[in-house]
Amino acid sequence: MARAALLVRGATLALALATLSVPAMAQGSDPLASLSSEKKVFLSDPAVLARFGLTDEKLQVALAGRSAADVDAYASALMAVVEDSKYRAGRDPAEIALNPQARGWNASTTVRPKLFDKRQRDDGPFSLKRYLFQRGAVPTFADAPVALRKEDLVAGKVEVAFVGVPLDFSSGWRDSKHAPMALRGMDGLVGADADGGVDPGLVLSIADYGDLAIDPMAPERGLPHVRTMIAEMASVGVVPFIVGGDHAVMFADVAAMVDTYGVGKVALVQFDAHAGAELNGDHLISDTQTLTRLMQQNLLRGSDVTLVGLHGRDADPATQKRLTDSGARILPTAAIQERGWQAVTKDILAGLKQGPEHVFISFDMSVLDPGDAPASGRPVPGGITMREAIPMVRQLCAQTRVVGFDLLDAAPILDPTYVSRMSANYILHACLSGIALRKKGAAAPVSAEQKDAEQTSPKKS
Repeated sequence: MARAALLVRGATLALALATLSVPAMAQGSDPLASLSSEKKVFLSDPAVLARFGLTDEKLQVALAGRSAADVDAYASALMAVVEDSKYRAGRDPAEIALNPQARGWNASTTVRPKLFDKRQRDDGPFSLKRYLFQRGAVPTFADAPVALRKEDLVAGKVEVAFVGVPLDFSSGWRDSKHAPMALRGMDGLVGADADGGVDPGLVLSIADYGDLAIDPMAPERGLPHVRTMIAEMASVGVVPFIVGGDHAVMFADVAAMVDTYGVGKVALVQFDAHAGAELNGDHLISDTQTLTRLMQQNLLRGSDVTLVGLHGRDADPATQKRLTDSGARILPTAAIQERGWQAVTKDILAGLKQGPEHVFISFDMSVLDPGDAPASGRPVPGGITMREAIPMVRQLCAQTRVVGFDLLDAAPILDPTYVSRMSANYILHACLSGIALRKKGAAAPVSAEQKDAEQTSPKKS
């Protein structure tokens, strides 16, 4: 109560001082001149001012004509609010309270022993179909057979394994947890790629590895298990295709790749409207801070990161500058719209050639325009289109060594039509096609746009 009262008093005082009507300081003079050096430094920090909706200009207007005492009180009130909003030892809990005495503390992540199988079988993926040419059955990703254990992946020589991570508790937005279930039952992951000229299901050994257990009430508990399981998949040469789940899942996915291939050996290409690079979230791991934590924990260097499709309100100049100063490359939606997806894809590939060999691609559905994907957990108008996204993903997966791919922030309950789910599966299929093309040695897939360009360009004699 005392803390809340202080916040109210501080905010009220700041507002009141900003609207005083009795001037006591000459117009045109610097209202901050009489302040201590500490308060001048405080009020010259753009980040501090932004928290209160202020800029240097707005601050000057708010304080113009005020007495030195009023200006000092205004600065003191702002400083008190900022100070009280910080964590304070002894007042605030540093950890989330859990119950380690619970009998089933690790029950959800305890893998069922093979000995408990009622029917013994040889290791390897197995089909859930009754009929030989059955079109529909128990839904699986890419209509693929099911693998339950690492031994199944090894015995089946699986190259790509889909796995669901139904987590949506770290963003404050809803329904990403239903994406794995919904995408399994939607079209778009089976068959030939007309533009790529390949059917990945005929070229690659694909399996559905089921869903991983998560703690629906605490991402901090669930993500370490996800990290372990994804690393286990990668350790036997499988390319994990992870279907989330909100964007906090990317932390576990990328960390697992680094655990497998080594620090400095993994590059990240992140398609996302949001950078995921906020600094001041209360939780260590969250949807909005994933990239921040990966870099702070030295799992990624700035030079390992390429952000594609950034747009909207979260892409503020300060965040972009911090990322580019660290070495990250940012190719916003505006660049794709102005220069075309082909040119931007070339830039991405050129940058990746200078970095680690192993590439992880993270595709957040928010990068797409809501017209193509209204069911994104955090949609942002003005995104890239499916006509741009599909060939970009296909080329990147064909021309780099992709060691993992995740598709995040699909929220099927927000779209009563099939559009968002179909778009999500077509993105997954585009990367499958790219990997299949790379396996066949066709590292430069064709697209409808490229065909048109080739047909209309003049022939050299």
